[in-house]
Amino acid sequence: MTKARSWKVVLYATLIFVAGLFTGVLAGPHLFRTFLRPPTAAEMSRHILGRLQSRLALTPEQTAQIKPLVEQTASEIDAIREATTKQIADRIAESTAKISAFITPEQKAKLDQMEAERREHMRHAGPFFPPRLR
Repeated sequence: MTKARSWKVVLYATLIFVAGLFTGVLAGPHLFRTFLRPPTAAEMSRHILGRLQSRLALTPEQTAQIKPLVEQTASEIDAIREATTKQIADRIAESTAKISAFITPEQKAKLDQMEAERREHMRHAGPFFPPRLR
């Protein structure tokens, strides 16, 4: 391979890498929020019911009987997830309040700023399993 040709290969590989990096930076956060969010209760029940129908070869009558049970279970699972998310937020707030008792007013101001930044980040990016408030 000639020197000019090897430089072209390196240049093309670098351009491909930079294009992929640029695409990942722009599309990554959107894809994360879209595909790594928890399913809604309706999505969950459709998935479970579809799997039961295909794997068990349910009759239409069986599907009609099972569907309300699956929908109720999916709603309960969703409620558990939302309650757990709230408990975590409450525990973080409680811990922050306890920490405040041991720090100086300057540190308290910084801690308050850190908490405001965390809440803002969670509002936009959401935790790994965010509640569906958006």
